Amino acid sequence: MAFIEQQSDPFQHKNMQSETSALPLEWVLPHERVPSVQAFSKIRHIDPLPIKKHDTATTLRNTWFGRIYTNYLKQYTFIRGIFHWIWRNGYPFYVNHLTALLSKPSKRHAIRWRPLIKLSTFAQKNGIPIFKLADEAVVDTPKPKVFPSGDQGYLLSPHDRYKFPAVYVAAISNGLIYGGTNLVLSDGKVICHDLYDFKRDYTSEELHGRTLINAKSKRMRWLLHDEESERIPTAATFVDACAFNYAHWLTEVLPRVAIFCADERFKDIPIVVNEGLHNNIMESLFLVVGPEREVILLPIGRGLSCDRLYITSASGYVPFEWRKTKLSGCPHGVFSPPAFDILRKHFNRLEQNFKDQRWPEKIFLRRNSGYRKVINAIEVEKLFLSRGYVVVEPEKLTFSQQVALFKNSKTIVSSSGAALANIIFAPRDSKVFILISKHPDTIYWYWQNLACVSGKTVNYVFGKISDSEVRGVHASFIVDLDDLVSLISEVETQC
Repeated sequence: MAFIEQQSDPFQHKNMQSETSALPLEWVLPHERVPSVQAFSKIRHIDPLPIKKHDTATTLRNTWFGRIYTNYLKQYTFIRGIFHWIWRNGYPFYVNHLTALLSKPSKRHAIRWRPLIKLSTFAQKNGIPIFKLADEAVVDTPKPKVFPSGDQGYLLSPHDRYKFPAVYVAAISNGLIYGGTNLVLSDGKVICHDLYDFKRDYTSEELHGRTLINAKSKRMRWLLHDEESERIPTAATFVDACAFNYAHWLTEVLPRVAIFCADERFKDIPIVVNEGLHNNIMESLFLVVGPEREVILLPIGRGLSCDRLYITSASGYVPFEWRKTKLSGCPHGVFSPPAFDILRKHFNRLEQNFKDQRWPEKIFLRRNSGYRKVINAIEVEKLFLSRGYVVVEPEKLTFSQQVALFKNSKTIVSSSGAALANIIFAPRDSKVFILISKHPDTIYWYWQNLACVSGKTVNYVFGKISDSEVRGVHASFIVDLDDLVSLISEVETQC
């Protein structure tokens, strides 16, 4: 999702490092990393494709022009906007009017239009067995409190509550999956999960040139083609285009893995995930699936055919991006309480691993990213340090340590970023304060919906976007220190 997108431009990262070098030293817990995936006996690697056979975006990035754009031009907002517009509008024209018409018959057949169909509809039409994992659930979502209080009316609630549908598993025959997408090919159709709305949602697969979607006619051109895809008897798929982002993984993929693996009916089913996931993501995966289950790592672009493929319905979803630039009326993310409850239970035992550690109760998360920076970060951190808060860089901790850190926290302060998704592990009575820019296209209920699914709420501290920034919701911003003093005073009064 654009709102929690983590990738930064190399030049922006260098500038950010020089700016934060003057910040106070952060709290660091000595640790040992989780063993590499090769240390687990039941890991199976599928060989990757050659670079020239990857998706179009990856292929272009590896050309001389792609490297020039990435290293020198991408940092300029105006240029990046031009290239983004050309890609989103010009690439579909190229595929539809050149590739689809001038290619060899075999290529034209491979990228033909295929109907899009939701998993529940596909299962119903084909008489496919459904295994229910969790009932539908209602999540109450009150308005977050805002600092300064005069801006409280700026938040327009999209809902007071929402209903998340039941979570289930469908077992289909002859399913073909590809690394880098949760879309599944079967019976000449493309299967998507039930919460997708392609007229509204723009997908990572389209951005990377892996698919081309005609939202109006609900059709898709499949642009990945692995001529040597492997075949296995059975597996459960959890590959996902957004799995590489920590927040998307933690809130959309891992809960599905947890609720599937918790069901005894599927205890011997191998699971498939993306190859190349971060060590912390892999650590979280192994803590959920255990050492006995086979895990298949599927590289982006590789195909894997399954005689019997288990597909778990969505347990959480927020669109990657939107087709329209204005986000009014777009969903802010929805999540399944039963799936998240099962996920948290998996990590309760981690308390024993760190019982001798002293964890800070008041934490301030430092955000090391080129996007959505707090311009006056030095002054902000000094203020919180003076009030007994500890500055933490979550990316320097293992996954287990991040869980333990948040489970022991009483007050959490952070700007908006992927590491904040760990609030799902925080106690129900913890206080969560998020520094965020005041912008009409910001989906403020994303963090509130995520907090409410685990019994908490969030508070926002609005910052003013810098006049030199033209990045919309990704712009850097300045936080008024007087607002922070009011925030701290209220927290201390409540405690």
